[in-house]
Amino acid sequence: MNERTKESKFLDAINQYAEKQKATISAEVEEYKNQRIEQATEQGLSDAYNLIQRDIAKQKADIVIETAAKENALRKRQFELRQKIHDEVFKKAWEKLLAFTESDQYADSLKRSAENAKDLFGDKAVVISTAPKDAKYAELIKSVFSEAEIREDKDIRIGGIKVYCKETGILADDTLDSKLHDQHEWFIERSGLKVV
Repeated sequence: MNERTKESKFLDAINQYAEKQKATISAEVEEYKNQRIEQATEQGLSDAYNLIQRDIAKQKADIVIETAAKENALRKRQFELRQKIHDEVFKKAWEKLLAFTESDQYADSLKRSAENAKDLFGDKAVVISTAPKDAKYAELIKSVFSEAEIREDKDIRIGGIKVYCKETGILADDTLDSKLHDQHEWFIERSGLKVV
């Protein structure tokens, strides 16, 4: 074999080796590239999923806050309406009680209150308080109590009497004011207007 042929075969062998190495390196590069693309895709999907989850969590939180604000506004409105109804009912009751104090039956009612207090205190000395406008009933009340001091009480705005016995330290409040005031809690409990 001549030198040229040997040289040619040697170069062919080197070229073949180089081509194999090139193919191997190209395959490795392609595999590395595919792995990196797959990793980047997975990372991108993971990041997108986390971003979506954060967005969903934020939207849920926003909905909860918005719902709570609306619920509070509705409760406030419901409370205001309940209070308005309550106030109207008790204003009308107040007016009816004032009208009652101008009726003929009111004097009988005061006398019954005094008689009930007499049953409680007997003949003990008492101080009986009335609304200033009820001073005209002083003699009627004194006809029930022999030992009674009648006083005007500006805190009694509707009518009725308070009877205090210093000896026993007991105060019997039979005023229309107190009776009306005592109805507030009953009204709230039974009217169905309770704000929950």
